[in-house]
Amino acid sequence: METKNNFFITAFILAVVMVVSIVSKFSLVYSIQAAIFLILLISTVFLLNNYKIKLSSFVFPSAVLLIICCISYSFADFQVNVRDYLFVLMSALLAGFNMTFLPLDMKKKVFVVPLFIALWLSMILFSRFITNPQSFLSVDEFYDAVALNINVIAGFLVLVYPLFFIFIKEKKNQNIFAAMMIFVLFAVIITRSRVAIGAAFVLTFVFLLEYRKNNFVKILITLFVLLLLASIAYISFLKSDFHSVSERIIWWKTAYMIFKHNIFFGCGFGNYAVMFQTFRPELVLNTLFAHNIIMQFLSDTGILGLLSFTAVMISFYVKVIDGIISEKDNYFYIVVALSITAFLVINLVDYSFFVPANMMIFFIIMWSVFSSEPEKKQKGRMNIYILTVLVLYIAAVTIRPVAGHIHYKKGIEYYVQKQYYLSVEEFEQAVKYDKKNPEYYTQLAKSYFALYDAVRGEKGQEYAEKSIEYNKKALEFFKSSSQIRSYLSSTYWNLGDKENAVKYIKEAIAYDRFNPNLTEYLQMIEKTEGHRQK
Repeated sequence: METKNNFFITAFILAVVMVVSIVSKFSLVYSIQAAIFLILLISTVFLLNNYKIKLSSFVFPSAVLLIICCISYSFADFQVNVRDYLFVLMSALLAGFNMTFLPLDMKKKVFVVPLFIALWLSMILFSRFITNPQSFLSVDEFYDAVALNINVIAGFLVLVYPLFFIFIKEKKNQNIFAAMMIFVLFAVIITRSRVAIGAAFVLTFVFLLEYRKNNFVKILITLFVLLLLASIAYISFLKSDFHSVSERIIWWKTAYMIFKHNIFFGCGFGNYAVMFQTFRPELVLNTLFAHNIIMQFLSDTGILGLLSFTAVMISFYVKVIDGIISEKDNYFYIVVALSITAFLVINLVDYSFFVPANMMIFFIIMWSVFSSEPEKKQKGRMNIYILTVLVLYIAAVTIRPVAGHIHYKKGIEYYVQKQYYLSVEEFEQAVKYDKKNPEYYTQLAKSYFALYDAVRGEKGQEYAEKSIEYNKKALEFFKSSSQIRSYLSSTYWNLGDKENAVKYIKEAIAYDRFNPNLTEYLQMIEKTEGHRQK
């Protein structure tokens, strides 16, 4: 068995990717996710090449989950979105797998990283709450600089909150970790996320029960109950409306409708947002996620995806029970189980799991209960040169979309500056690097239409035809897009082709039935007797 020092680099890599994920504002920035994936891939390849391991029960269901998600890619509309989420999932699984190589004491040291991240986020929340409470309580603009919204932060805080219990139990720097824990608990409270606050209080109550014989703790439990009552009054006063419940029911119904469309493999991992407008049963606030982890897996990966994720969770809880019964450090298993369970409960009404940083830390914490029992091999399994070529090839494939996005951003800048010839050049380069991205084709079509609008005449007609061509190309990679059809309808209308304008706006309405703007546009076209080309 290897000593902990042999895996110092692995622990360092896990710390780095966690910090980088948080710095990316919890969002799906492909360039950052690609970098994280490559770092973890290199680390994993090195470990597998140099160490003999014992495969744990989690490996098979996790591999099946990944395979199902990859298969969902082939059935998906807007495959680029699924590809991006697959990188997030693969990175999370690789990070968790790397965690299994570490001995227990080093795993605990890795846990210190998300705890200090939680402390940092809590400090940001409190600084805003103290300096500008009026804005803090009324708007969410501040959170745009930190995360998708406040519930994402609340989910992260609850996920890592129980880890404080481990360090307080060990009595080393006990007071420091206890103070940090209280600070994070109050940060959860001011997020005003009802389910997160409830989960944090339950976790705190379980923690205090461990020390219930202590007279001081008995006082704390009393204060805790009073704080619980005060918090219930607090969130009831500040969030008295419960419209979100009715909205969530409709979001779940939408997920079920998407699931029925492809029962076995779903619409593609992470693709709920793409299909939402097409399948929603009534007009409701747009959302990127189903706000329920079960319904999200059903819609995105079908029944097979949900079953494979369930198998992953079963393997985890079986290992936890075994660890509690047979392992010397059974408190570690209890705390990890509390962390994962609380986070899953939150995700029955929220979507924190599907945010990249949260997903990665979820798997790192969950897989910490497993061990690969690595033993150093005298000779690597594969030639180092072959491995280098393999990794470089994967890196080249992974980085191409990053290069495409760079050209895309330059194209947007030129388009805003009305330098349409230059924007066309940049968007054409973007398409070369990422050929399945419908957004790039759409922007290229917009640039050509802008050139048509500026030039007119015979040359302008050529640009208009190019605009139509690229919008239709975009439809090949996003067949259910009402927006692209709306662009096509507008282009044909400006060219004086009423027949095609009506055709495409009707198709757009079919894919977004509750969009009043599309209906109004169709009525405007149909009421107009004729339309001349300018």
